[in-house]
Amino acid sequence: MGIWDRLFGGRFTMPPPETTELSDSECFKALRPELPEQRRALKSLLELLLVRLPAEERGRLERRILRKLKEGECPETALYEGLIDDRRGQKLEQLTLMVCDYRGFDSFEYLAPILVRASGISAPFAYAHDGSKAMPEVLAEFDVWLQKHGMRYLHMDTGGDECAGFVVEAQYVQQAVELAREADIRLSLESF
Repeated sequence: MGIWDRLFGGRFTMPPPETTELSDSECFKALRPELPEQRRALKSLLELLLVRLPAEERGRLERRILRKLKEGECPETALYEGLIDDRRGQKLEQLTLMVCDYRGFDSFEYLAPILVRASGISAPFAYAHDGSKAMPEVLAEFDVWLQKHGMRYLHMDTGGDECAGFVVEAQYVQQAVELAREADIRLSLESF
């Protein structure tokens, strides 16, 4: 304040700082109010995406994701972080959301067969990286393989450089995309 005092001849005063008793989550709630139709759409989307999980595990993940949404996270972040968390998220043998780095061919090679098994497809999926294709092309080929088994790979836009997506039955793809749009989550058959 000393410099301002000298510049303005003592006529410069700042209002007293506002103190708040709000926690961080309450501040986020005030900045981003929860929309009931968005919550309903996210809940319906979760029921569609987690349909193959046992009821107890599905309920646990739904509660976890909806709690993150209630704490002020955007729906996309709540879904992503609710499933990906190492300790409390999805279990590897019940993989629902596969996340690979943009150049993470080794993680795709490891996670894709697990995702296929968790999706209820009995045919084994094998992938060997030959170095000639980018990750979006590899995921497009994975989607073609899934189509033979009545499934599709839905890409999720996380806002980062990772490639994330779900395996959904082909008949529910349009419904999943519509519910995701209502919940303010970007899902698409094409990569982002």
